[in-house]
Amino acid sequence: MSRIKKYKWWIIIIIICCASGAIYYINKNNTDANMQVVQTTAMAERGDISVTVSGTGQVYADDQVDLQPQVAGDGLDVVEVTVTNDQQVSKGDLIAVLDATDIQKDIQKSVLLVRSSEIQLKQTQKEYDKQTEDDKYMRQLKEVSLAQDQLSLSNAYSDLEDYYIRAPFDGIVTGLDVSTGDSIARDEILASVITQKVHAVIALNEVDAAQVKNGNVVSLTFDALDGVEATGVVSKVDTIGVVDQGVVTYDVEIAFDSPSELLKPGMSVSAEIVINEVKDVVTVPAEAIKSGRDKVSFVMIKESTGETKRVSVETGLSDDVIIEVISGVSEGQEVVVGSTTPSAQGTAKKSSSAGSIMPMSGPSSGRRN
Repeated sequence: MSRIKKYKWWIIIIIICCASGAIYYINKNNTDANMQVVQTTAMAERGDISVTVSGTGQVYADDQVDLQPQVAGDGLDVVEVTVTNDQQVSKGDLIAVLDATDIQKDIQKSVLLVRSSEIQLKQTQKEYDKQTEDDKYMRQLKEVSLAQDQLSLSNAYSDLEDYYIRAPFDGIVTGLDVSTGDSIARDEILASVITQKVHAVIALNEVDAAQVKNGNVVSLTFDALDGVEATGVVSKVDTIGVVDQGVVTYDVEIAFDSPSELLKPGMSVSAEIVINEVKDVVTVPAEAIKSGRDKVSFVMIKESTGETKRVSVETGLSDDVIIEVISGVSEGQEVVVGSTTPSAQGTAKKSSSAGSIMPMSGPSSGRRN
């Protein structure tokens, strides 16, 4: 019985070895099949490439003047306000009138002085009508006195104009915060007049600002105006930057081509500035461009036979997604972008389940005899 039992164990060992060899062979074949490289390709196409930098900022009126009293003293009374906020005005339109009682009295006094000087001059001319030196001096003294009084009257009328606040240019009234009967100080702002024409100012970091030039084309969007877009050009780049917590930024001014009527000063704006672009050029995905040890750029072109060949290329502008190919690749050629290897997890699972055919009850079967 012991010899038969020994033979049975040898048979079991042989079966296990054969099964293990079969499993290894199957796994190897499946793994080799799964390790086949799958190439991702793309067609060389003709198109445009733009490189941009972006920034955020605000909309500003092209010009703004804050209207303040030009007369001396505090507690100036407002006797009339002729406009309302957001009203359009023309240059010279009356905005408000201040109490001019004192200056009007000065004007009346100056008028009387001029009249008196005129009478005195006539009397002097009549009394001193000779051509003697003394007569000439007397007439000249009265002429000078009259001129002085006329100048005082002219100055008084000029001062009176300071009590009438007028629009400095065509624009829109904003910030009006006074009414008839209010009392204001000399340094207080009655209202502001802004131009209807607006521009945008955005902040760029020093790296981006160094690439921006006057005339660069800009696309703009606005937080408050969903779906509204505008275009413009860079009109000014600050020469000196502003340092805030170690970060340097430069303001860039943008002139609108044709701003929307919905735009208002103070609105937030986002801008995309085109710093470089090419049009109607051959492009491929940037990932398709490789570089060898010799630093020469190349692509792998897939031919109609399915084979690939290496071709040296000269590249141009890139936006990090696609890249311009100046030479080496023609429109319509298929280039290799990348390659992948399928996962062998499925095969591993199959192998694991196949291993369950191995006998697990060898020792117990020997005990039955």
